[in-house]
Amino acid sequence: MNNFTTNTYEMKREICNFSKKICKNTNKMQSKFTNDMIYGILKSKDILLSSIADALLEKN
Repeated sequence: MNNFTTNTYEMKREICNFSKKICKNTNKMQSKFTNDMIYGILKSKDILLSSIADALLEKN
């Protein structure tokens, strides 16, 4: 039996670590935006903002 919660947590942690490397000299808001965009792109497998918003469960 797979533990999907653990897999999701590990994926988010890896995305966070990657985002921190990219955003070394940026403020917290820019870092969070970058993190959310990377996660949204990977989850939706698309670069359209509406697809990313849907993946992040945001309102369009």
